[in-house]
Amino acid sequence: MTTRLKGALISAVLAAAFIGQTQVAMAQQGRIENPAEGSTQSGIGLISGWRCDADVLEIEFEDGSRSVAAYGTARADTESACGDSDNGFGLLYNFNLLGSGQHTIKALADGEQFREITFNVVRPSTGEFATGLEAQVTVQDFPQDGHSVTLAWSQAQQNFVITGESIPATGGADVLQDGVAAAQYDAGIFAFDQALGYGACGGGPAPDTGCESIAFEVVDDAERGSVLEVSYLTDQFAGIVIDSNTPGLDMSAYETGVLNFDIKVVSAGSNTTYKVKLDDHNGGSTGEFDVSADNSGDWSTYSVNMSDLLANVDGNGVGGNMSLTTVKAVVFMATFGQVQDVVFRLDNVYFSQ
Repeated sequence: MTTRLKGALISAVLAAAFIGQTQVAMAQQGRIENPAEGSTQSGIGLISGWRCDADVLEIEFEDGSRSVAAYGTARADTESACGDSDNGFGLLYNFNLLGSGQHTIKALADGEQFREITFNVVRPSTGEFATGLEAQVTVQDFPQDGHSVTLAWSQAQQNFVITGESIPATGGADVLQDGVAAAQYDAGIFAFDQALGYGACGGGPAPDTGCESIAFEVVDDAERGSVLEVSYLTDQFAGIVIDSNTPGLDMSAYETGVLNFDIKVVSAGSNTTYKVKLDDHNGGSTGEFDVSADNSGDWSTYSVNMSDLLANVDGNGVGGNMSLTTVKAVVFMATFGQVQDVVFRLDNVYFSQ
């Protein structure tokens, strides 16, 4: 290798090292944190970050124009890099002014660039500043499963803002005692009825709709006192729903637990199996889980493992998609095609861990 070539290589290496050290030094002296590199912006937001030392801090846009940012707000997290904490900067800016597409901005301290960032902008078809608009939307399963947030349009911010969060109540163990739904099942007890197109009746969402195929009431049992009695009036399929309002109940604490309930068969008809299922507020279900009927006329206690219930997919292909963070209802029924003349009593329904 010639001396000239060696010299050129050394110069290139030194130059690269100098550039690298300069970039590190610049990074150590300040950053643009908002907008983030590669992010998408719309509406009015903040261009912000920090810089160790500056008399004047400016943001430069692609057309060469500059805007002075407020500088000197407290940033305790920069003290180790800067030796003090009054290093924050911020500039309120309408990103819609840039138009849709990719854009790059630069941050300058006393006229010297120390950082640049590239991001994307989506400007609505209404232009730089929309007026007279109103809209509201609900986003499910945010910021975590079972929760939902309400977003509303803000003209001042030219964007949607969170105006509320719906958080499921942490569910307790009780579902039904003494013939009455636990308070957390605040939509009460109602039935679904095949004769009504599987619509609700007898309470809940349809308090004024009479059931044709099923009846339920609180009765006095000789052994238990007050219990819920369910009677099938025809051969049409129906069932009992113990229901909760939106957003439902967070029963995730019972994921590895047990659903317990007691059934006493008053009139067996031809039914040999009872079914139980859980539904959530997002269309998920465990499907119908079978338990064998004890037609002796005595009270029988059932304990269904939640792991089996959650994994269950019934003969209709329903199940396997239940969310315990938004539990809506616990449902009981006799077997389709075997309901004629069936009467059973239900008591002591609860979850246990």
